[in-house]
Amino acid sequence: MKHARTRSALVAVLSLASVAGIAACGAPTTVVRSQANPTSVQSQARSRTVVASPSTTHTTAAAPAPQSTVSSHAPQKASSNEVHLAVAPAQLPGYTVESWTAQAAGPVRTVTGHDIELNECASVPGAATWQQTSYAGSGGDSAILETYTFSAGSAAGTAYGAVLAGMRSCQATSRALQAAKHVTPDAVSSETASAGDAAAFARTWTGVEGVSAAGRQTNHLYLAMSGTTVVILHFDELASGTSVAPYDVRNDPGVLSMLTNVLADQSSAG
Repeated sequence: MKHARTRSALVAVLSLASVAGIAACGAPTTVVRSQANPTSVQSQARSRTVVASPSTTHTTAAAPAPQSTVSSHAPQKASSNEVHLAVAPAQLPGYTVESWTAQAAGPVRTVTGHDIELNECASVPGAATWQQTSYAGSGGDSAILETYTFSAGSAAGTAYGAVLAGMRSCQATSRALQAAKHVTPDAVSSETASAGDAAAFARTWTGVEGVSAAGRQTNHLYLAMSGTTVVILHFDELASGTSVAPYDVRNDPGVLSMLTNVLADQSSAG
């Protein structure tokens, strides 16, 4: 993007409280969907995070409605090692335009053995637990805060490096996907800020429906690591035809500083 990344456009809010689906081919794949606004086409397209089993990277296109079947490979609610990061809506990027409203945080889930797909470009491997908190923008945009914990600092470092590498090659990945789907390759992705174990990305492109929503959009992704915890923040700007100025990525260093401070506060509290 996330990310110009992020992941694609989730017009409504993503919630882990939703039920999971199963992929149609390959090894079982868990799809976590949002039911926050079931009438929104963009919400249906974008509100999915895929948890792939280690034996497959196959994912399915978003279905028009959440499924009620839960795969045996679905992440389970964690009973220990829980980390809850608190980020006030006013701390999120673009707050003056988006007026973010925090939704109920999803449960902390055990995801050992699963790779968590962030977008078309990057996945988080090797996490022990995973939690999402969603934020709704006043104009229909969305933001998602994801917290991952790992069994050791080395595992967290490996996951952080994997996301970093995926996002740094996101432009090529996105353009290849566009070409395969017969969409003019126009994706432009860049690393907009970095500081220690933290980085920010933005992706502007014509999204290919699936993990992302279709249509013109800008995705932002921020990641930061401390000890055995990795935090990832996404938010999406959807083309709305309004005169509202887009988010200025020159503010991204401040977003990374905020995430780093949140991680430091969590570490000191623990």
